Amino acid sequence: MDQAVYETLLQVGNPDGSIRSAAEQRLKELETTSPEYPVSLARLTVSQELAVPHRQLAALTLKTYVTNRWTTRDDETFQGPEPSPECKNAIREIIVLGLGDRESKIRVVSAYVVSKIAHDDFPEDWPNLFDVLVSYLKSNSVDGVHGAMRVLLEMVQRDISIQQLPQIGPVLIPELYTILTSDNVYSFRTRGRAVSIFNSCVQMLDTLRDDNPEAADQFIAPILPQWMQAFHTILAHHVQNDAKKATEEYGLKMEVVRCIRTVSGEFGEYIRDILPQLMEPIWGEVYNLRERYIAEFVSDSDDAAESFQDSDGNEIGFQSLLYSLFEFMESACTKKSLRHLFVNNGAATSFFEEVIYVLIVYMQITQEQMETWSTDANQYVADEEDGTFTYSARVASWDVLTPLQDSFPGPFAAALQAAVQRHITESNAVRAQGNNSWWKIQEACLLAIGRSAEDLIDGLKDESRTVQFDLKSLFDHVVLESMNQTAFPFLQGRAFVFASEFAKVLPTEMASQYVMAAVNALQSPASSIPVKISALRALNNYCKDLDPQYSAPYQVNILEGACQLLPDASEESLMLLLQSLCSAVKINGEVAAKYEYVLTPAVLETWKKFPTDSIITSYILDLFESFAENPAYFPPLCARSFPFFDQVFKTPGNTPAVLASVVDLLTSLVRYGPSPLPNEFTDQMFPIVMQLGWSSEDEDVLQSVQECLKQYIIKDTDHIIQWNDGAGKSGMDYVIHFVARLLEPKNSASESLFVGDLIVNLIKKAGNNIASVLPELLNAVLIRLQNTDYQPFVQSLVLVFAHLIIQQQDTVFQFLCTTNINGRSGLEILLPMWCDYFGSFSGYYSLKVSAIALSKLFLINDPHLQNLTVRGDIVANPEGGIVTRSKAKRNPEQYTVLPVQAKIIRLLVDDLQNNMTTEQQGQAEEVESVGDDEWEDEPTSGLAEIQYLSDMLAELDDDYEENNPELKDDPIYQTDMKAYLLDFFRNCTTHNTNNFMEIFQQHLDELQKETLNIALKN
Repeated sequence: MDQAVYETLLQVGNPDGSIRSAAEQRLKELETTSPEYPVSLARLTVSQELAVPHRQLAALTLKTYVTNRWTTRDDETFQGPEPSPECKNAIREIIVLGLGDRESKIRVVSAYVVSKIAHDDFPEDWPNLFDVLVSYLKSNSVDGVHGAMRVLLEMVQRDISIQQLPQIGPVLIPELYTILTSDNVYSFRTRGRAVSIFNSCVQMLDTLRDDNPEAADQFIAPILPQWMQAFHTILAHHVQNDAKKATEEYGLKMEVVRCIRTVSGEFGEYIRDILPQLMEPIWGEVYNLRERYIAEFVSDSDDAAESFQDSDGNEIGFQSLLYSLFEFMESACTKKSLRHLFVNNGAATSFFEEVIYVLIVYMQITQEQMETWSTDANQYVADEEDGTFTYSARVASWDVLTPLQDSFPGPFAAALQAAVQRHITESNAVRAQGNNSWWKIQEACLLAIGRSAEDLIDGLKDESRTVQFDLKSLFDHVVLESMNQTAFPFLQGRAFVFASEFAKVLPTEMASQYVMAAVNALQSPASSIPVKISALRALNNYCKDLDPQYSAPYQVNILEGACQLLPDASEESLMLLLQSLCSAVKINGEVAAKYEYVLTPAVLETWKKFPTDSIITSYILDLFESFAENPAYFPPLCARSFPFFDQVFKTPGNTPAVLASVVDLLTSLVRYGPSPLPNEFTDQMFPIVMQLGWSSEDEDVLQSVQECLKQYIIKDTDHIIQWNDGAGKSGMDYVIHFVARLLEPKNSASESLFVGDLIVNLIKKAGNNIASVLPELLNAVLIRLQNTDYQPFVQSLVLVFAHLIIQQQDTVFQFLCTTNINGRSGLEILLPMWCDYFGSFSGYYSLKVSAIALSKLFLINDPHLQNLTVRGDIVANPEGGIVTRSKAKRNPEQYTVLPVQAKIIRLLVDDLQNNMTTEQQGQAEEVESVGDDEWEDEPTSGLAEIQYLSDMLAELDDDYEENNPELKDDPIYQTDMKAYLLDFFRNCTTHNTNNFMEIFQQHLDELQKETLNIALKN
């Protein structure tokens, strides 16, 4: 078989197409018909008698086979048939030999195959793999170590569990240390991989620490000193007279710095004493690399940035090391053991000044950035945003400055001023010598100060913070002159932006002058892209932060200048333009209204170009909302927009995305228009929107129509009730028909996402006008609730009943008890879903509605409630281990059973705890820490830095509620939930409502009992 497979592989490379095709077909047949085929591939891969290209071809073919046919557990890639256990054993025993092959290409492919098999088979079906890999590490064979390390890195990151680490770690980590310190034996890359594996082990130990802190600490504490000492030795070493070797060493140092950062974050208490020693060579690298950085990236010399491929073929360069160094510096700023380096007796140290001085060097514009930004306005805008996604030394340096300023604003301001003065003096000297790059460091200085503007302004205003910074001297001697440096557009533009960043504290006699300078730059045909973009950014800041008396004289100029640029703008530059227009129209509403005939057509034409770009249309929506909020602007805006909307709605072939977008524009007019709305809204636009909602199957269109209709209900219910289509159907008939359609079980949850909110507002606003159909609607809501597990949709539907329980408790409770759907009462459908999803609801107002409604339900003394049970706690899996998808299917999660009233109390106690925690956090944020409390050496969980999607959605809900004046007037919105819940629990305790004390004793856990006891005592 081996010979047959070998000959077929050779024919795959035959230049004759027919022979090649026949060979490829034969291999496909062997894959499915010959059990020995993959074993032959493995033997050919490790055969020392064959030529390396032929062995490599066999290895790559085996790689494809293993990827596609190894196990049925690979749902996404499996093609079948799966090889037999005997075949798998043979392949595993053979291919692992390839890890020690003398040919690197064979080792690399063998390592991939072993890693892929290990991911599926280790440890159950390949229990001795780890021992084999460790034997390679102990072999002192450079080749064997290289191959084994590639596999181990994958295994530690993907396949070795936290539970296995206490057994594997003590065996593996000493071998890694030996490899790391054998600098005369192993390559920089192999040693770097040892550090990377150790880094992964440290991260796993931190996770283990959550469950078994003593075991994790006992394991890590003894080994860290020797590892940190080895790291210090590596960081202090520098390859001489060999550029390629020096760059390879950067790769090792990069892994070392990353690992130190991990250890410092997770187990900082164990390296507190040695951290200052590690800081010395790390800072030394940052300091020493600056000259190379300037030569290769900043200056206009011909020196090119060099990079090399390491032994694995990875491209490496010193920039990668720089970024790792910056990341370490960013996190190190908050370490107590390093505080003395930055501050001494409350004043900035010379080291602090040196750090800022060097970081500003790295903030200079590179030659590549100059070339790109000079011709690409969008890239310039994107790269210079505070939250840019483009990572560079310029961005990384600022990321280090930010925590420095946050940690100690006073010393930071002093150190920043000293560093800037030094740079300005030096740059003026080289300028006098004829160096045309002098401006770059001055631009970087203005960038560093400008990005610090908000905190500097706050510190200068607050006498207690002892922040001092000579802004006047900077404006007089640098900023004003830079605004006139037309030969250096990036410096000129930075001066415009810089002045606007300090708009709140500009001298009154200079404010108008700065605005005028930016306006002239925006309108001048001679201005380059960087200058126009910077002027636009500056004017946006002036419109928002400067007293209107200084920007009002130039409002028309700003509006006209921005509108002139709109036709040619796109992407990021267009967003900046729209943002600036949005700020400018608010300066003086009457002036903006006079230019409606220019502004509205320009914005609508812009929308026509980008109707499906969700980001650009969001800026256009913001602008439309600003238009609509202006009473003088609103009537002509509607008169001009309605024919435009009508044309878009009636144009055949418009995509759903376009239709959804134009509905959103209409919604912005409805939301911010007067109440009641002008007749044209109902007579012209309402029937078109309703027809679209009935006929569309698109999710985005349906969601947009729901939101639009909700705003109509909020603003103008009477008009909708009075309107009819001439065929006997009223506006309310149209609305009910649309709601009924949304509640049909065939629709997806996302299509009907906002129907619950729509129904709630219908009930609030339409009242008796929907009384006859309300039971039918609520019945449909319950049916729909049975057929969804999509959390936002569940919340939308549950809140319909939550609102009704608060408003009409007895009637709604009776309805829920008597309604029967497929043998279940309304209560039996509603409450299990409500209780299961209560903790995942979002929105400041919605959370209050949900909790208050549940509390009212608990107070009802009725057998329907007392006999109802819901899911309690999850039952632990007795088998333990990692739960795979297949295990989850075989053994679904099991839960205890709780009386619903006990579950309600548990949920409300947890809600009380959340409210108490939020209040405590708010109080803590009001207290500015001084001294050692600002400094962190305790381990911090990476989870604390993650913002979950649910949190983002909650923020969106909160933003909507915050901007809804009607909602904010609702008594529920004004309710202090901590006080409400405390009063609720006091009453329940005093009167033992519905056996509350029995629930307290039997169904609350210890933390919940403690929370309630503490709360009720205060």
